[in-house]
Amino acid sequence: MVEVVDLETLVTRIKDGTSIALPPDYSGCAMSAVRLLIERGVTDLRVITVPQGGLQVDLLIGAGCVSVLESAAVTLGEHGLAPRFTDAMRTGSIHMRESTCPAIHAGLQAAEKGLPFMPLRGIIGSDLVRYRPDWIVQNNPFADDDPIVLLPAIRPDVALFHAPLADTDGNV
Repeated sequence: MVEVVDLETLVTRIKDGTSIALPPDYSGCAMSAVRLLIERGVTDLRVITVPQGGLQVDLLIGAGCVSVLESAAVTLGEHGLAPRFTDAMRTGSIHMRESTCPAIHAGLQAAEKGLPFMPLRGIIGSDLVRYRPDWIVQNNPFADDDPIVLLPAIRPDVALFHAPLADTDGNV
């Protein structure tokens, strides 16, 4: 049997230290859930943006809810820099796991397929590989002199997004 709960009840189940995936500002922002997380004072969240973040991430950072952020970018688009994110980067108050849009999608795809990792070629030569010890450069086992990056699966505890309609079978 599927349990249907209101948003307030759902958000109380998100504890300190939970990893949460958040969509970009242009696609299904979960602003009401973000507001409730801030009001509850949840801390030590590990946020994964899918693949980039904006206002909801900036608000969570500003409220002291985030300890680790994995993101390809955090921006307020035409409105400029995300000020709380920018301050956090300057002060080092959160740990940033810098990524790329394809890398985040590949990590989520690995989890979706039940795989421990997903290969990705496009970031070979990027400085990011140097700063991500969890990204492993390995030679392609099917071709000589063909390096490829192995990205670990990304398995968030919770994904928060707004949907106008859903059913009890999980269709959104």
